[in-house]
Amino acid sequence: MRDNILSNRVNITTMTTVKSIYVDKNSSLREPTADEYNVLATLYKNRNLTKKAIDCYSKALIYQKSKFGFLDKKTINSYLNLADAYAEDGSNQKALKLYIEVLNISEKIFDLNHPQIANIYRKMANIYFEENRLENALTLYKKALDIRIKQLGEEQVQTATSYQELAYFYASTHEYELALPLFEKAVEIREKLLKINHPDTATSYNNLAMCYYHLFEYKKAYNSLNIAIDIRKKIFEPNDEILLSAKKNLQEIKKYINREKKDRYLSFLKKIFGYKSK
Repeated sequence: MRDNILSNRVNITTMTTVKSIYVDKNSSLREPTADEYNVLATLYKNRNLTKKAIDCYSKALIYQKSKFGFLDKKTINSYLNLADAYAEDGSNQKALKLYIEVLNISEKIFDLNHPQIANIYRKMANIYFEENRLENALTLYKKALDIRIKQLGEEQVQTATSYQELAYFYASTHEYELALPLFEKAVEIREKLLKINHPDTATSYNNLAMCYYHLFEYKKAYNSLNIAIDIRKKIFEPNDEILLSAKKNLQEIKKYINREKKDRYLSFLKKIFGYKSK
């Protein structure tokens, strides 16, 4: 609790400082720069004041376009900041419109296989997925992964994220056989780069467990979920909702394992002694 109070004080102090630089030496108001708007927007976003963040990001974008034009990296970053804020606010269509605009701009600046293009693809894919436009989402998830593998290589955190997103897409459409190797790859990369006790590694193990469960690989599901829980025990409080939910799922998987053991034992008795269960 003390850390939260301290954090809020720091944010409020920082916001006051940022606002104060809008006043020049003659105490006359001036228009904030794009960088100042972006700082304010980030602070608002961190405090879940999304509407105010959107307003600041919008003003930063206007400033960047007027000063640097459309074909500039700073303008592209402002587009992405604003689009991300809209997406976080649930305004998917506004976000998608901006992502498409910034994609068209980026294609004139960057190579079509540039990691920035991949980043925009996956952001658009996330919205298409939420809007149930699955064919569009799948195409862009694949494109993003392909670019990241080519440009960044297999052993990169961003590449692991693309593996994870494509895997989750397949799992959500019940194509678990396609999802499984992608989840396994995400686990492999994240465990190597982020180490075992990172929350993203825990998420990958959790998703892998879910996939094994739906493929009736209960022992593998149990082992993967157990690893995820061990990691989360070091990160979350004992009564954390995510941790409690994972423990509940672990017990459910354990029931299936015990049932499988019982079925195998009864099958053995039947085969050897002609035993029939009542």
